[in-house]
Amino acid sequence: MKWPSTQDIDRTLKANPFPDANRIDSQAIPQPPRVEPQRSAIDIEALARGKVQLPNAGSTSGAAPTPLRIFITLDMPRASLQLLTDQAARAGAVLVLRGLKSQSMRQTVAVVQELIGKRRVAWVIDPEAFTRFAVRQAPTFVLTLTDAANDAQRGCNAGCATPAGFVSVAGDVSLDYALETIQRRMPQAAPRAEPLLKRLRASPAS
Repeated sequence: MKWPSTQDIDRTLKANPFPDANRIDSQAIPQPPRVEPQRSAIDIEALARGKVQLPNAGSTSGAAPTPLRIFITLDMPRASLQLLTDQAARAGAVLVLRGLKSQSMRQTVAVVQELIGKRRVAWVIDPEAFTRFAVRQAPTFVLTLTDAANDAQRGCNAGCATPAGFVSVAGDVSLDYALETIQRRMPQAAPRAEPLLKRLRASPAS
């Protein structure tokens, strides 16, 4: 290995001089990109109806948060999506998506617009909820048993719902079948499930 000579060092310094102190002080310090924190949920129904704001999860009517969520994907069979959209509107459930269809908000809103028609039904994008309620497949029906577990706006870092805080049923079934199954599996869920079943049965399918 040959060490550079004094002449080699001088030539290198002339070709690539160190910047002086004034030049260093004049250089702008690069700023890190500003990243705005996103909400944990996006109200798709509001977008589908032409509203410009992006409120958090929950009913767009301003009513108390529902204890019932239906976790779905827009890749599910069309007939299943239509049935669950109609039943969610009648029972007052929230339809929850993990993300956008084909990574496109435009496509997502277009599909939701077609499905909801004139119904009043809440749709939200809430990926944290899939983790919070341990959702592994769609559709999954989740009924919360406590008000704390029903807090849809709270992230998992702030405190996840425990298994005792909710009960779920997964499978391509109707909402009434899912609620009946929940009641059979966990009788203590009846005070929350029964009013939803009554509301569903009392309103005609659209």
